[in-house]
Amino acid sequence: MNCIFCNIPPEAYVVENTHFFAIKDRAPVTKGHALIISKRHFQTFFEVSPEEILYLREIVLLLKAALDDEFQPEGFNLGMNCGRHAGQTIFHFHLHIIPRYADDNPDEKTGGLREYIQDIL
Repeated sequence: MNCIFCNIPPEAYVVENTHFFAIKDRAPVTKGHALIISKRHFQTFFEVSPEEILYLREIVLLLKAALDDEFQPEGFNLGMNCGRHAGQTIFHFHLHIIPRYADDNPDEKTGGLREYIQDIL
């Protein structure tokens, strides 16, 4: 298959479970920025099966614990782009986990995910 996410070798995994694995983002926006990727090839969150949703929660918590241990962030953003017009560029399900730190956003009033999409608001 031509999908970049379908060809990631297991040695690149930070954590994994039955249905998902996590890797470091190759263009991180903060220290520890990671992606959770489905082992099954499908495009968006709206295709996650009822069984997979339980494993998605599990791996989010596993990755959070690993990031807490390594980086001690003060918060997290979780985000996904579902569809081309929402900014998705790799059409294989993935969830961004972005650790946040006290010094990475001087204007907390408009922080969070809004800072990443403010150009279109």
